Amino acid sequence: MRALQHSVQRQPAIMGSLGRKTSAIAMTLPNYGAFDPVFRCYNRYRMNANTGKVIVYTDGAAEPNPGPGGYGVVLMSGSHRKELSGGFAKTTNNRMELMAVIVGLESLTRPCRVVVFSDSKYVVDSVTRGSVHRWQKKNWFRNSKERAKNVDLWKRFLEVYKTHEVEFRWVKGHAGVVENERCDELAVAAAQQYDSPPDAGYLEEIGQYSEKLFSADDASEAESPSAPTSSRAAAAASASNSSQDQDQAEIESRLQQEGDPCKKCGAALIKKATKKATHKPGQTYCYDWYLRCPSCNIMYMVDAAKRMLK
Repeated sequence: MRALQHSVQRQPAIMGSLGRKTSAIAMTLPNYGAFDPVFRCYNRYRMNANTGKVIVYTDGAAEPNPGPGGYGVVLMSGSHRKELSGGFAKTTNNRMELMAVIVGLESLTRPCRVVVFSDSKYVVDSVTRGSVHRWQKKNWFRNSKERAKNVDLWKRFLEVYKTHEVEFRWVKGHAGVVENERCDELAVAAAQQYDSPPDAGYLEEIGQYSEKLFSADDASEAESPSAPTSSRAAAAASASNSSQDQDQAEIESRLQQEGDPCKKCGAALIKKATKKATHKPGQTYCYDWYLRCPSCNIMYMVDAAKRMLK
């Protein structure tokens, strides 16, 4: 297939904008070989305009897991192409895999027939085997005792999933599937951004989000019956916005060494070495160790453990 150049301005109307933290990038389409079944499948969809399907490749990353994370998406429709990515200061790999699918589907501005390619068994199997629908019927419990994870994202997924006719296909990660590899590059680059916001859903799930929303003065004003309602609301909104942006950074900046107390349960943290892993293309830093709570298993990534890569 001859390499073609497409600009962002030529994207079809079905591919909408996703806001500040999402990027749309123009690039040259790679030359796909016909020897791989995945490539042949992709070429069949791309070359046959009568399919009317949007092809979406997705990937997510968190290094370490949990830790700084990002997602990458490649959308293709006919001769058009669009790339999307975004990152969070602390999240999990599964959340970013699911987030990539959500962002891809939400970027479509009208109902479409969609084929999603993902290397996440967690995402693909949860949908194709009907697990997510069973969790929803059970009020988001996997069984009588265990609650499903990432409920906030699954709710968001189901909302957009019902808008489109979606087919999921699993692809093996890091196996030379060109668009999957491109999504991985986007996800890793997004995970390494220094200005990424906190993943509110994840922090709430582990009981860490918004350790302190108010200063002492704000709290006393909010509790005072004489304070006007509008003043209390304005103070709460202002404190919440600033705290949400700085919450995770403040938590981890105070935790620097073994023996510091866990911010959730107060137990003394222990130092653990990260697993040896092959560094991904474009990765600029890694963590040599992390702090873990032996009581509630929360992990904390600290600046002292960060090592820049050459």
